[in-house]
Amino acid sequence: MLKTIILLTNTVQQQQPLANLLREHNRDLSFCSALRAHDLAAISPDVLRDARLVSFANDIAVSEKFLLQLGHGAYKFYAAPTQYPGLPPAPDESDDDPRCVSVIAQSMTIWPDFRKVVGLETVTIPEGTAVAERDRLVFSRLAHLFWRMSGMIAGEAADLPGIIESDESQRPSLAMMN
Repeated sequence: MLKTIILLTNTVQQQQPLANLLREHNRDLSFCSALRAHDLAAISPDVLRDARLVSFANDIAVSEKFLLQLGHGAYKFYAAPTQYPGLPPAPDESDDDPRCVSVIAQSMTIWPDFRKVVGLETVTIPEGTAVAERDRLVFSRLAHLFWRMSGMIAGEAADLPGIIESDESQRPSLAMMN
């Protein structure tokens, strides 16, 4: 039974609004807050067994060991220019002024080939938009995607349905790992 949502965010200010939104769909949820990898490491394995991780606008790498301990999966909400689908732009490519950005909700697994996109929106940035305004537009679409999916995130489903996913028949099992 899903009891806890672990919110991995970029800032402390993002925690409460996201928790409030998820609580509207499941009043019984409790929440753990995390900003960094060491915050995740401090969470008890007993909590992880009945938990789901939701990473929102945070690029912290989550360890394989942590992902394997989660009883209800992990999902990442992030934005990426469409010319780098699924990847943040390289630091030396920041001169690019992407006019089209995707906001993505994706499952997090230890097998990269088996991650699936569970939510996707594209944002077209008007030409001549200032960087701060572009960031605000993209972040507001990311927040909208989270809002749209909040019922599924807070629900009991062990695995959210993918809108883009790999062949399910090829998904590794625990037996394949041994």
